[in-house]
Amino acid sequence: MDGLLLEGLPGIPRQLRIDVGEQRALVVANAAAARQVADVVAGLDEPPQGAVVKTSGGVRLVPAEGGLLPHLTVLGNVVHGHTVTHRVTRRAAADECRVTATRCGLEDVLERYPHEITPGRRRLAGVARALRAHPAVIVLEDAAGLPTWGSLLRFDHNPELWSAALLLITTDPARTTGFHHAE
Repeated sequence: MDGLLLEGLPGIPRQLRIDVGEQRALVVANAAAARQVADVVAGLDEPPQGAVVKTSGGVRLVPAEGGLLPHLTVLGNVVHGHTVTHRVTRRAAADECRVTATRCGLEDVLERYPHEITPGRRRLAGVARALRAHPAVIVLEDAAGLPTWGSLLRFDHNPELWSAALLLITTDPARTTGFHHAE
């Protein structure tokens, strides 16, 4: 297995497999179910008895609002995510993170703080931060009123997005454009 395998979680298909390089959308009944699945996949909560959650590597959760630290710039947030998981100099981390952030379409907001950029850009900065950890799986939380993940992610311009299995968790099937539906 190279990605994510879920079995026996309430509210999801009997078995859900997402390989690295795939993007899947999981539509669940309500916000509580979305939170539970996200927490279980990210390892923040134990799976229910009889459920199976297997990954081929690390998992990063990107909250609906991006999950950025408000006291750091966009670049600082991406670097922070990188230096927490890798032992590199700050300069090398900044150089690598600048490339990832640029691929995510953030080149013009690197020195801004989260409150100074749009919600869509905050979401993209959260993805850039997650990508720098080189996870096997990235879980994308969704929320009404925010730009859809499919409208933000530029799969054709960002080869790093193909290095992980992407799981979008939402309650609204209309917000899954650009992702294959989990059956």
